[in-house]
Amino acid sequence: MNRRTFLSSGAVASVTAAGLRPRYIRAAQLASQHGEIYKKLGVRPFINAAGTYTILTGSIMPEAARRAMVEASRSFVRLEDLQKAVGERIAKLLGVESAMITSGGAGSILLATAACVTGTDPEKIRRIPNLDGMKDEVIVPREHRNGFDHAARTVGVKLVEVETSDDLHRAIGPKTAMLYFTNIFEPKGKIKRAEFVAAGKQAGIPVFNDAAAELPPASNLSSIVREGFDLVGFSGGKGIRGPQSSGLLLGRKDLIQAALLNNNPNEDAIGRPCKVGKEEMMGLLAALEEYVRRDQEADMRLWRGFMESVAKDLRGISTVTTEVYVPGPGAHPIPYLRVQWDENRLNLKYGDCAKQLRDGDPSIEINAGEQGLNLASYNLYAGEERIVGFRLRGLLRQAAKGA
Repeated sequence: MNRRTFLSSGAVASVTAAGLRPRYIRAAQLASQHGEIYKKLGVRPFINAAGTYTILTGSIMPEAARRAMVEASRSFVRLEDLQKAVGERIAKLLGVESAMITSGGAGSILLATAACVTGTDPEKIRRIPNLDGMKDEVIVPREHRNGFDHAARTVGVKLVEVETSDDLHRAIGPKTAMLYFTNIFEPKGKIKRAEFVAAGKQAGIPVFNDAAAELPPASNLSSIVREGFDLVGFSGGKGIRGPQSSGLLLGRKDLIQAALLNNNPNEDAIGRPCKVGKEEMMGLLAALEEYVRRDQEADMRLWRGFMESVAKDLRGISTVTTEVYVPGPGAHPIPYLRVQWDENRLNLKYGDCAKQLRDGDPSIEINAGEQGLNLASYNLYAGEERIVGFRLRGLLRQAAKGA
C-alpha cells in the first residue's frame, strides 16, 4: 500500500468503511513524515524493527543531540582541547577514572589495542604496525573471535586464542600486550569475566572489554569498568543514540592518555583516520547526558507495549504464534517479539515475508531466521508499531487464505 495513496481522502474513506481502525490511519500519517531528505536522492527510508545495526544506520538521535551538533558547527575550537574537556565531563558524569570519544565501537577496539602496545612512547606510536621488539600478542577467548577484532589486528598484533582459564594463564607471557574480552560473548565461552580480569591483574596486563552494544542498562557504562576492566569500549550510535560515527573508550587514565596520543589529530599515528569532528563530540555528549537521565523503566514499558500491539494484530491467524520476550545473557535486554507459523500450511517462508515487508511501502526491516521472525522494539517511533502490525497481519492473512 502506497502511503500517499493511503493518505488521500478517498483511500482513507475506503479503508475506514472497510473497518480499518483510526489508529492505522494515524500510523500511516506518521510514516509519511520521515525521510524526505533521503527520498530526494532515491534512497528509501524504512521503519526499523530490526535493531541498532550499523548497516541500518544505528539509531535516531534525540533533539538535544541534533541541536548540540548544529550549535557546535558554528564555531572553531582546538580539537585536542575539546576532546580533553568532553572526556573530563563524561568521566565525571559516569563516575569513571577517564574517558574519551572515539570514532565508534571498532575505533575503541583499535585505540585500546594501540594504547596497550605503545603506552605513551612516541617512537612506538609512530612505528605501529611494525611491532618488532614490542609486545605484539593479544589474548582472546576462542569463542569471542568475531569480525570486529580486525580492528585490533590492524595495530599489527597477533591474536592468541585460549579456551580455558588454564590456557589463559599459560598463554600470558612477556609478549602479551592486552587481554581482549567481548562482553556479549561471555555465555559462549568457558572463561568468565571475573577470571579474565583476575588473570590480567595478576600478570599486570591491561584487560579490555568490547561492550559496544551493551546498552541498556545505562548502568553498564560505569559498572563494567568498576568490575576491574582497564578499558571498556561502547558504541555511541546505538543505545546511547548519539551520532553513528562516535563511540566511547572508558577506563584507566594512563591508558586513555595513550589512546589519545594514538588518535586523530596526531598525524603519524594509527588512529589518524579515526577522526571525530567537533559536531559529533558535542552531539554524543548531549545524547549521553540525556541517556543517563532517562526513566529506563518507562522506556521498557513503552517498548513492550509496541511489541504487544503487533502481537495483538496477529491474533487469530491460522498457525501463527507470538511471544513478547526479553533475551537473557548474551543479547540485548530489551523487549522483542517472536513470530512463528507453519511455513508449509501457510505457504510463506520467513525470509520471503521479511523481503515483502522490506520491498513494500513503507519499507520495514525485521530479523528473519529459520526459527521465525524477530522484531526489535527500541528503534520504533511511537505509532510505527501500528504500521508493522497492519502490514504483517495483511501478509499472513493473505497467505492463510491461499493455503
